[in-house]
Amino acid sequence: MVFHKNYADGTPRPLCRGWLHGMGAMTYLPLVCVHWNDIPTPALPAVIAIAFVFIMSSLVHLVPWKSEALLEAITRVDKSCILAVCGASFMGFQLVESEACKPDFLLSVGTVAVPVTLGIIGVLCGFGPIVFSSCAIAFVSNLWFLGWHVHDNLDAFYHTVGCLILYGSGLTLYATQVGGHRKYWGYHEWMHLLVTMGILVNIRGNWTYSFYTEDICSMVQPSGHVFADLDWMGIQ
Repeated sequence: MVFHKNYADGTPRPLCRGWLHGMGAMTYLPLVCVHWNDIPTPALPAVIAIAFVFIMSSLVHLVPWKSEALLEAITRVDKSCILAVCGASFMGFQLVESEACKPDFLLSVGTVAVPVTLGIIGVLCGFGPIVFSSCAIAFVSNLWFLGWHVHDNLDAFYHTVGCLILYGSGLTLYATQVGGHRKYWGYHEWMHLLVTMGILVNIRGNWTYSFYTEDICSMVQPSGHVFADLDWMGIQ
């Protein structure tokens, strides 16, 4: 089944296409089940969304679908799951126990929930990579929050930066298709690798932030945060 050479629409399928996420699904899902009770609540939405990324990506690439329309529908759901990870990761910040560590709810809705939801609708309607800009909005918003309101422990900030770099690099490869298709391993496989690395950083960042408390978060923090020593255009 995993050795089919062409998709339903006739597009050639590199031999290794989907294997990484297939193996990821077989590893990730049992681990989530075994450690379900240990997963902190703020990280749970992202953990669940990531599970669907592995599942849907595996279905797209490893199952030899005969119907082109069905493959297209599954592919769109697969892409929407990536946006769902973005939304779930940052809306999960609202579930931390410390009120000081929660971004303003309206900020989260306006810069995460609404853009990501519109992006998912766009993906399901067949729009191209531009819909992933909704994730960029969410990243910028939460980097701003983490940069200004979190001090002493900047792990979540740097994990978010790492996610942005890895996911962004994967999206760039997907959009530009650098190197084109290959018999065994092409641009899409590199994209899957970058996304998988981003997922690992994503989970660790959410897990870390789940335990942030008011002693390292504040709504007004004059020093100690990541932007404290920056002199932006003479403002500080």
